[in-house]
Amino acid sequence: MTIQAKHFDTRLNQWIHTDGNTNNPDSLLKEELNNTLLEHFFPGVNFSFGHMDEKSTVEQLINHPEGHKLLLSSKTRLLYGSEECLHTIRQLCPDNKDRGAYGSIFLGSCKNAVNKELNVLVVDDSNGENGGVISNDQAYRLTGDCYGQISTDLYHELTKHQKGDKYRVIQHRFGWTHRDGDDNKYRFGKGTLRPANLDQILNYQDPNNATKIDLILPLSAFKGTDKDNPHGATKPQIQPGLYRQNIWLGEKSQSELGKTAISQLLASFPNGLKDFTEQLELEAKKLNVAQDDPRQLAQLILEKYEKRKAFLEEQVTTLEEQAAEDPTVAEDLETLRDRLTTDSFIYKLIKADLQGEGQLLETEKVQRELARFVQNEWKEIAIGKTLTFERAMVIPSKDLQNEEICIPHYQDKEEVLNFRSPFLNSNGLCLSINKMVEDILGPDGKPLVGAIAVSDETSDRIYNRINEQIKSILPEAQGKNLQLEGITNYLDQNIGKLETKDKIEFTNKFNEYIS
Repeated sequence: MTIQAKHFDTRLNQWIHTDGNTNNPDSLLKEELNNTLLEHFFPGVNFSFGHMDEKSTVEQLINHPEGHKLLLSSKTRLLYGSEECLHTIRQLCPDNKDRGAYGSIFLGSCKNAVNKELNVLVVDDSNGENGGVISNDQAYRLTGDCYGQISTDLYHELTKHQKGDKYRVIQHRFGWTHRDGDDNKYRFGKGTLRPANLDQILNYQDPNNATKIDLILPLSAFKGTDKDNPHGATKPQIQPGLYRQNIWLGEKSQSELGKTAISQLLASFPNGLKDFTEQLELEAKKLNVAQDDPRQLAQLILEKYEKRKAFLEEQVTTLEEQAAEDPTVAEDLETLRDRLTTDSFIYKLIKADLQGEGQLLETEKVQRELARFVQNEWKEIAIGKTLTFERAMVIPSKDLQNEEICIPHYQDKEEVLNFRSPFLNSNGLCLSINKMVEDILGPDGKPLVGAIAVSDETSDRIYNRINEQIKSILPEAQGKNLQLEGITNYLDQNIGKLETKDKIEFTNKFNEYIS
C-alpha cells in the first residue's frame, strides 16, 4: 500500500515545485509512504505535508492550498487532509495533544504488514490480569512496557520468515476500527513482539477452552486513550481479555546488533571528551568554514550520508565472505543490501540539485534541512557523538534482577558496563552481571538476533520487595542501633547489592523500622 503526499509551503500557502515552475505539475514535490497505519484507517485518501519551525505561527499552520485541515504531526512534519478525516482522527486521538505525540505511529512506513482476523490476548502488564484466559503469573512474565508476544505462525507470515532464517524481536504498529471485532473502539499502538511457540507454552485456566492465541499485547502498547484527562478518559482503555479482532499489524523493524553514539555516557562523564579533543577541533573548523555556504553544507550532508553507506558496504562484504561457509547469514546480508539500495528522500533531492543548477538549495524546505544539519553537527561535535559502542534491542525478563543483564554473545557471569535510554538510575551507568535467561531464546531454542534482556522491575516493586526483606530480618536487626554507614553495610550483607540511590531510600525506611 502506498500514499503519495504532496508538499506545500505553509508560509507562502503554495505547493512546492522542484524546478520552481508552479505551472509544471510534473515537478510537484511528492513523498511516498508505504505500508502505513495511516492508510489502513484512510484507504484511498489524498494527504499532503507542510512543515513548521520555531518561527512558524498558528495562522500559517492553518494555511493549505486546498483548504485541508491539520490532522497529525511528527516533529516538524505536519499532515493535512480533508475535513472528513477529522471524525476518525478524533476517534483515534480524543485528546488533541496525542495527535502530535503519536503522529509518527501513523506516518511511519512498515517493511511488511498483515490485515486479518486474529485472536488477541490483552494483558495488564502491571499485574498480569488477562480476563482469566491464562494464569496471571504467566501473563505478567510474558509482557512488559509495550512488550508482548507473537505466535510463530503469525511471525512467519508477517516477516516473510523462511526456513533457516534467524529469529528476531520486531518493532510493530497496530490498529483496528470500532467495527473490526469484539472491541467497539478505534485502537492503535506500538511496541515490540517476541516470536514464541504460544500453542506450546501457554497455561490455560480452562483446558477445555484453549483458544489459539496469535498475539499477546500489553495495555501499555495501546495509545491515545486520553487516560490523563482530569474529567475522565474520553475513550476508555481496553479491558484485559481475549478479543477476536480484524487487526492491521505492521513490522516496523527487526532487532539487530549495531553501533550507537556514546553521547549519553559523556553526558554523565564529560571529562571523557578530553581524550579526543583534537579530532573534534578539526571537525569544528571544517563546519565553521562551510556553514555560510549552502553548497558546501549540502556537500557535507552527502559526504556524511555516503560515509554511512560505505560502512554498510563493508558489512556487506564481510557477510558475503561468511555466506560462502555459513548459509544462515543470508538473511542479514539481504537486509543490509536493502538498506544500501534505499536512499533517503532529502539525500536524493540534494544530490540531484548539486548536479544541476542548485536552485533547490535556496528553497525553504532545503534551507531548513541545511539549518537542522548545522545545528545537529555542532551538537554532535559538542558531545563527541563520533564515539560509538554496541547497540541492541532491549526486551524485559522477570528472571533478571537489578544489576543483571542477558547478552547472548557474552560469557555467563561476565561483568558488563552498560546503560540504556532512558536512564535507569542517577548516572545511567550500570555494572551488570551477564546471566542467560529463556526470554532471550527464539522458537528454535537459539538466541534472538540483536536482542538483550534486562530486568524491568519498577521502583515500586523494588521498594516493596526490599521492605519485605527488611521485615524478615527485623528481629535480628533491632537493638543494634546501627548508624547510616552500618545500616548500608547491613543491607549489603543481608539483602544483596542495591543501586546507590536505592540504598539511601531503603536505609531511611529501615531507620523507621528500628527507631
